[in-house]
Amino acid sequence: MDMVTDPRPAARAQLAAQGWIPRKAELFRHLPPPPAAVWLGESASCDDGPADCGWSLQQVPGAAGAQAELRWFDMAHAAQRAKLLSGLPLPGDDAAAAFAWAHRALLRHALRVRVGAAGPGAPATVLHLAHRGHAAVEAPLLLLEVEAGAHCVLLETHERAAGAAVVQNLQVHVTLEQGARLQHLRSVAPGAGDRLAHHVRVRLARDADYAQCLLAEAGAYHLQRNVFDLQGVGAQARASGVLLGGAGALEQQVLVRHEAARTRSAVEVLALPGASAQMVASAHTRIAAGCDEAQVHQRLAGIPVAGQPRIVLRPHLEIHHDQVQAAHGATWGALPEDALFHARQRGLDEAAARSLIVAGMARAVLARAIDEASLPPALRLEDALAAVLTRQFGIAVTEAAHG
Repeated sequence: MDMVTDPRPAARAQLAAQGWIPRKAELFRHLPPPPAAVWLGESASCDDGPADCGWSLQQVPGAAGAQAELRWFDMAHAAQRAKLLSGLPLPGDDAAAAFAWAHRALLRHALRVRVGAAGPGAPATVLHLAHRGHAAVEAPLLLLEVEAGAHCVLLETHERAAGAAVVQNLQVHVTLEQGARLQHLRSVAPGAGDRLAHHVRVRLARDADYAQCLLAEAGAYHLQRNVFDLQGVGAQARASGVLLGGAGALEQQVLVRHEAARTRSAVEVLALPGASAQMVASAHTRIAAGCDEAQVHQRLAGIPVAGQPRIVLRPHLEIHHDQVQAAHGATWGALPEDALFHARQRGLDEAAARSLIVAGMARAVLARAIDEASLPPALRLEDALAAVLTRQFGIAVTEAAHG
């Protein structure tokens, strides 16, 4: 691809040549995405917005000074464009490549964050990156690089004020160098009419450690897609997702590729849909030949909070080596009756009992990826979870629920 001329027309041509994601594509057949025209738009762009295209660095109370370098890129400048694209992988030919081409066709700005190592015993670099969309159709880009031996805690939030529906095709590329560690908390709260597709790609070098907690709500269409490439010996990745929504559609896909010995991964998703929601949770882990002592765990669960929503759970293991440990499972069902009984025995009414159980289950799932007690209070998802439960289901997480 030409780094000097504007690559966006070429991306549109590539997308037109290869076509959009087929409705019968295996990975997307349960919740097909809207057509390419929706993600490309016609008149909307980030050109009229600020230079950072919606990203802002928020103050984190109680956190130490950040060892991070932030740089915004503008696709209108040839030198910045060439530097940005030289470090960005091409979309490739995987199942979601069409989303990546559509993203390049609309890309205007990007934010790159590089986190440096602060030395032995130094506190982690703590960041809060907030994104607020300001265009009807947009393609935000975040590049995060964590240097060898560095430790970063990142809270990434996506919220917006009420208004007209938006379309957002986000790409996040994370690179963890040798021994780097990233605790990644993501909270995504779209409007009821919004159509979102968030793609997070993480590449892990030797002994790198990545952990993600995702709290996501349903929209008109909402895709959360994660691809973890465990490329170095001893690399490990954990991902926990809590999906909520009284209506709308939401899908989480987690694809893990073990490419080296002694790599470990764990994926856990809890879907909590309401009466008319559609939710899909997919986990696909591939263990390549030669990955001695690789360890894999998948756990998918769906519990209707109200009514009879549609839930699809898809765990999958692809193993090409013998000396590994792997387990997966999927469960679907109502709130546990014994837990409801014991909660009622504590003097709680039914609504408070349900609130206690749902909030407790969600917190437990998130905690298995990241121990929030070790995080600054401003970065914990406790308040965000309580707000989502109230907004989506009218479930008030009371003090009794916390105890």
